[in-house]
Amino acid sequence: MLWLGLYFPELPLEVFLRGTTDRSPAAVHAVRDGRETVLRCNAAARAAGVHPGLPVPAALALLPRLRLWPRDAEREQRAMEALALWAWQYSSRLYREPALLLLEIGASLRLFGGMEALLGRIEAELPALGHAARLAVAHTATAAALLARERPGARVASREALLPWLEDIPMARLSADPRVRQLVRDIGLHGIGDVLRLPRPELARRVGPGLPALLDRLLGDAPDPRLPWQPPPHFLEWLELPAELDDREALRFPARRLLLTLCGWLRGQGAATQHLRWHLRHPDDQPETVFAQTLLRPERDAEYLLARFGERLQRLELPAPVRALGLEVRDCLAFSERTAALLDAPAGGEAAGEWLERLHSRLGPRLTGLCPVADHRPERAQRCCAPGEAGARSSWRGELPLWLLPQPRPLRVRAGRPWHRGALELLGPPRRIETGWWDGDDVARDYYLACNPANERFWIYRDRRGGGWFLHGLFD
Repeated sequence: MLWLGLYFPELPLEVFLRGTTDRSPAAVHAVRDGRETVLRCNAAARAAGVHPGLPVPAALALLPRLRLWPRDAEREQRAMEALALWAWQYSSRLYREPALLLLEIGASLRLFGGMEALLGRIEAELPALGHAARLAVAHTATAAALLARERPGARVASREALLPWLEDIPMARLSADPRVRQLVRDIGLHGIGDVLRLPRPELARRVGPGLPALLDRLLGDAPDPRLPWQPPPHFLEWLELPAELDDREALRFPARRLLLTLCGWLRGQGAATQHLRWHLRHPDDQPETVFAQTLLRPERDAEYLLARFGERLQRLELPAPVRALGLEVRDCLAFSERTAALLDAPAGGEAAGEWLERLHSRLGPRLTGLCPVADHRPERAQRCCAPGEAGARSSWRGELPLWLLPQPRPLRVRAGRPWHRGALELLGPPRRIETGWWDGDDVARDYYLACNPANERFWIYRDRRGGGWFLHGLFD
């Protein structure tokens, strides 16, 4: 097995900045030794002299416009849950700890094209989610977690390769047991490598069996049982915004981060969705704005969904500023990868499916398709349906006309020939339809493709029972 550790050292601050592009000075503070001190700060604050451990009054004296938030452990936990949903696409064996994710990636390397390709994809997506992580790979979960915190960038595949990385890591980074820390201080040890050279029986006698067992799990000499993380059956995530937004176009940025999380969850389950439900939370206890985003086909590509979300925004009116954005998905469908056809679209153009999807996003329920019905009578051979419904089609094809009249229109006959803006010439043999006897609306017709002197083409028929000619459809 091969484990990937993802450690998020800036998580306390990132949870407040994920929904914005604002890069002005910001920091998170917490109580340390009885006083409020800076816990994390961004690059703009560090450039002005603010740093972790600085008392809050001193930080504000240096930078009066510094944005400050108290640490929010609950928000950090929700952010780790969202990261686990996103990471589910890379491994079905996933473990979550505070500010840390552990993924078994050995079984995923072939799927993603090797370790470097997999790690490159993860490193590219994390900034888009609003997070920065330290990565490390090891042959045990405990080692991957330790190296991600202390030696980011490490790539370790065996016990022998791990030992040099552990040599100078303080023992306090591995175990918080006060007896272990006291023992290390008493006998003048420092690094994990020093402790590994001690006799195990004597070590167990001094501090109990817990430390030897921990070292065995670290090296891979003993199993490392953990409680696996399981994804929820439905997707519901919220993104709190640092400031209220009253511009609907500004919602694209936080929406993209929610969609990246959603698509990771969908890919992990081999699924896609056609129905997204967006929630916009407003201040002052105003009712939420809720709207649906319906697709014509199942999708799980974040950029595609974001483009459709942007088009849906064009029909949205904000009753009040937005302070939080939520995304809910309850309907998932099995997804199979599609290979684009060579002639799907002209160079520089777009496929018909995407064009129809864009039209659907802009028009909503006003856009309908046609579905064929098992009936030979043209007026009953189709019905209106949703554009994405199975069997839907956008127009008549083949011998049938593009436009069908609601009711057949009688034609005049002159010199034995049907007449419509001139004498009509019949093109080709007739197409006979005799059907409908079972429902009392039976027909007996001979349909012809006809052309008038202006070269306009029509679909006409002769009623074989009642006589007479009728115009039923237009080709041009």
